[in-house]
Amino acid sequence: MITRKSLFKYTPRVVAAFILLQTLWFKFGIGGNAALKESKIIFVHLSQSLLDTGQYEGLFRLGTGMAELLVSIALFTRYAGYGALLGVVIMLGAILSHLLLIGISINGDHGQLMVMAVIVLICCVKVAFNERNNTVLKRFI
Repeated sequence: MITRKSLFKYTPRVVAAFILLQTLWFKFGIGGNAALKESKIIFVHLSQSLLDTGQYEGLFRLGTGMAELLVSIALFTRYAGYGALLGVVIMLGAILSHLLLIGISINGDHGQLMVMAVIVLICCVKVAFNERNNTVLKRFI
């Protein structure tokens, strides 16, 4: 039976993992060439903005994808708090990248990627707060 407590505990984990896993179709090219091309455009722009060269696109794209996969897995283990903290850091980076480097609306998405980053950030903050006693946060909160 689903209790209110378990619903509040697992909903943010499921939502964050669902969004993060969905983006892997683009980052790893699983969704085909069109999806991979869209992701490459974003990460070339990011690489050029940060390092004045687009040659690190693959490193940024695949590195981000692997980190997001790790977060998605960790959210359902005893390391959920640490996964959530990593998710917070990744999403803060994504949001700052949108605001400062690549723009809110990318390839005509009307800010959908930015909104998903904010949703994942909120979910990860909730999980990190819930799991604060199982992480380094217990010293601070």
